Amino acid sequence: MKPHIITALDIGTHSIKMVVAQLKEEGGDLEVLGFGEELSSGVRKGAVVNIEETTKKILALKNRIENISGQKIKEVVVNIGGSHIFTVPSHGIVAVSRADGQISYEDVDRVLQAAQAFSLPSNKEILEAFPQQFLVDGEENVKEVVGMKGVRLEADVLAVCGFSPYIKNLTDAVVGAGLEVVDIIPSSLMSGTTVLTPQQKELGAVVLDIGAGTTDLAVYEEGDLIHTATFPVGSENITNDIAVGLRTEPDTAERVKVQFGASSKGRSKKSEKLELEDGQPVVFSQKLLSHIVEARIREIFQLVNKELKQIS
Repeated sequence: MKPHIITALDIGTHSIKMVVAQLKEEGGDLEVLGFGEELSSGVRKGAVVNIEETTKKILALKNRIENISGQKIKEVVVNIGGSHIFTVPSHGIVAVSRADGQISYEDVDRVLQAAQAFSLPSNKEILEAFPQQFLVDGEENVKEVVGMKGVRLEADVLAVCGFSPYIKNLTDAVVGAGLEVVDIIPSSLMSGTTVLTPQQKELGAVVLDIGAGTTDLAVYEEGDLIHTATFPVGSENITNDIAVGLRTEPDTAERVKVQFGASSKGRSKKSEKLELEDGQPVVFSQKLLSHIVEARIREIFQLVNKELKQIS
């Protein structure tokens, strides 16, 4: 088997990352050939808002990774983020096509297509649709239907949708860097696939990915994705809060956050000092810093808790 090269591109608010890997044999392990990142430009709250700026960053990263990996990068799988991502539950129904009533893969494809044939505003589109359950002649909670016999096949799906102009901006930025987009995957789904095992998805799990500009939520139950949400708040908000609270520059506030930030550190009154290149240190109390960080973290988890209550 000829090694299969896979390239993934992660476009975030703070940074853009790329990894190239090869799969030597079907079902085998991936071997990472190259990895790198660039600070983002033209991305706000997870969405590409300046195509030209983002394209420059992707191109610079692509050239660097090609030199590292020794591979010519032509196509990528890319994520899409931002609070414009939303979900729509839908239902489809078809008649089983075979005369003997045996359900085929074609029937499954047709019922999933039927479930996606719902009306959306002209500036919104479906990114992916995830089956949640099938029904055979009214019998619910069927997961595997191929080979079963019936007259009527139904499907409940969760469609993940997005704002078409932002999807086009993302695609144009990647194509502008000389790359072909193989697939676009919502960021929250990438996180769930990466950190959860099939057993954890079966038992039920929540994945929370706190990025720079947004926080992504994905909820799994009985092995299936049942909900996603994106909140327009992230770690950059903590940095900005620190900058205001300590009356310093955002770059300095980021260093303070990374080096000293904690949402619960015993409310120590101890003073901390961060030495700057110009020789002027930033002096602050750990208690004040913890208070600033905790307030924003609490807000994020309150948003998450409110969202979870709506689907419980």
